[in-house]
Amino acid sequence: MLAADPVLDLAGKSGLSVLGLGFDVSSRKFDVSGDVKEPAGLATRCMVDGIEIAVETTAGAQNAYGAYQDDEKASPVPLSGGWQGLMVTDGEEATASVLLSCRNWSPNEGSGILVTADSPFDVEVTEAIRLKLARAATATAQRAADKTGCETEPGDAGKVTAPAAGARTVSAGAATGTCEGMTSAPTVRETAAAKSPVEACVLVDDLRLVAAYGPFSDASAAVVNGKYGGNDKPSGIDRSTAWTSATCPGALGTGYYHASPVGGSVRRFTSDPLTEKERADLRHFAEQSAARHGCGAPEAVPS
Repeated sequence: MLAADPVLDLAGKSGLSVLGLGFDVSSRKFDVSGDVKEPAGLATRCMVDGIEIAVETTAGAQNAYGAYQDDEKASPVPLSGGWQGLMVTDGEEATASVLLSCRNWSPNEGSGILVTADSPFDVEVTEAIRLKLARAATATAQRAADKTGCETEPGDAGKVTAPAAGARTVSAGAATGTCEGMTSAPTVRETAAAKSPVEACVLVDDLRLVAAYGPFSDASAAVVNGKYGGNDKPSGIDRSTAWTSATCPGALGTGYYHASPVGGSVRRFTSDPLTEKERADLRHFAEQSAARHGCGAPEAVPS
């Protein structure tokens, strides 16, 4: 399943070094879900000289984020070149995830391919490493699609660039990415806006807005309580979350868009509800993200 040259480049090895001593390659199979009949060869986890790469179907994926866990400390930055993927850099570690919808696969067959790759252990995550990681993840996704007969629309390998290391903080009026059009806070923290399966916009000192698609929403441990990010209704407001959702094509499944108080906040929506401007920001954030991903219109958030 691996794209050999980009993966070797990420590991800092040449093709000849594979024949030498001290180079370790191993793999093991694993099941993503009892409800999914994976194509031959999936799911598999490979270790290449300490680099871990998982290739699995999108339905029932084990851990779409890899080493990264969804929080405010590290932002999901979209991959370039038209790839539906992201990279998260957190200190000395980076994880890249790529999602490909397979037109000829039903949900019972896995819906699509998910590749998750981590940067080399104990190697500084420089711009060069982020570029190599992006190339390794996207090339492996393409090779996995070819090997499994997945009919898909990948990005352009020649247009993959190094993702930014994180989000940028700007005034709301200067936002051009995931926070474009926000009005309820003077300062925001955003990334570029593209076809990332996870997007985030932080309204500084106030709310965090997140969009999640496919395995990045469905694979949550909370999903047993409902398919809408762990909720059983397509939109709603509870103590700490206001959410809406949309129906999306292929492996994107259900788009889940939610707002929650930033870390350290004691705010509760039951006693301190969303303001009119905050509700408008959540709606605008969801609509913009849904449109980028080819989804239907998000549900209205109840009053």
